[in-house]
Amino acid sequence: IALKKLRMPLESTMICLDNSEFMRNGDYVPTRLEAQHDAANLICGTKTQSNPENTVGILTMAGSGPELMVSPTDDMGKILSSLHGVKIGGLTRLAAAIQIGQLALKHRRNKHGGQRLIIFVSSPILDEPKALIKVGKLLKKNNVGVDIVSMGEIEENQKKLEELIEAANSGDNSHLICIQPGILPSDVLISSPIVAGETMHGGDVYNGEIGNGAYGSEFGGIDASIDPELAMALRVSMEEERARQEAAAMQSGSSETKTQEHIDSETTPLLQDNPNEEMDEEDELLQQALAMSMQDARLIKGEAKQANEAEGSSSIVGLNIF
Repeated sequence: IALKKLRMPLESTMICLDNSEFMRNGDYVPTRLEAQHDAANLICGTKTQSNPENTVGILTMAGSGPELMVSPTDDMGKILSSLHGVKIGGLTRLAAAIQIGQLALKHRRNKHGGQRLIIFVSSPILDEPKALIKVGKLLKKNNVGVDIVSMGEIEENQKKLEELIEAANSGDNSHLICIQPGILPSDVLISSPIVAGETMHGGDVYNGEIGNGAYGSEFGGIDASIDPELAMALRVSMEEERARQEAAAMQSGSSETKTQEHIDSETTPLLQDNPNEEMDEEDELLQQALAMSMQDARLIKGEAKQANEAEGSSSIVGLNIF
């Protein structure tokens, strides 16, 4: 069976980068900014190579305000140069950045093909949910797809980002991907709908934690559409291993319970007998102490008697001398 090569449709993409002060954090290797830079490089290369007419633009969301680094272009030199020119500072203004990104796509050179915003969010969102829903509806009206990569402040931003995706989603063209700390974003994105194409339902949330909800982790990172037999074999093997671990955990738990019950059963009668034994030992020690005290008293009394007798004899000797 010949596999049909996937080809991305013609599309213009704006990548919105987070360059706030939070990007200095080292919970992603080596920093959030460098991890984001690596992921953006992957996306730019994939977009431009998948279709020769695709264009990519770069926009920063923090600093003194959102700044358009480069408008949508197919010149990888300009794109990479703008990525290296990103500087850290200020706080992220997500709603304003989305509006500027949408305007940049509206005035793109090639009016054919789709429009897409790829947004990296790695700092707390200051915008109100109403403002995000409003810009989400604007994107939906203009048929602009949205992919959001959430890093760092995942739990804090989760609700707002889900509302934004829900408002912008149209025909499964929007996704939210959460990447847990300690994981390279590029490793997650390479098998996500952002890079792999529209292979999953839009509007869903994909938790990019290795082994726990990450795209492709169900089959050990193997694409089931390419090698379904290998994917199924891996799935069966993983299920058997999970069942074995659960059985071992249950068995160890029951054995620990039985051991504890056995120890308790042996300890209880000992604890009950110990008071009498302790009383007997105390009585014996008291008797020994009493006997020793009586013996000491006899010795003291004998020594006193001998002293008196000696004193009496000395006085008699003195009288005889005189």
